[in-house]
Amino acid sequence: MGQRDPGIIVIDEIVGFMIANFGAPPSVAIVTLAFVLFRFFDIMKPFPMSKLEKLPGGAGIVLDDVMAGLYTFLVLRLILAWGLA
Repeated sequence: MGQRDPGIIVIDEIVGFMIANFGAPPSVAIVTLAFVLFRFFDIMKPFPMSKLEKLPGGAGIVLDDVMAGLYTFLVLRLILAWGLA
């Protein structure tokens, strides 16, 4: 499509969000928290997401969202393990 990250293609966000919610209890509060965390990581792009985003072709577009999903997964699991949600 000749764009860096075409907004019309959202499969990368869907995959990242599915990773974030893998095995999480199905509740509105958990899904909302996962969404907020996922968007936070996707926007802030902490290391190594900023490096992954620069990979050529579709790999960079997808892998930064996969990493955002993994970060969200880990933080969400810590929150659940500590009984904070």
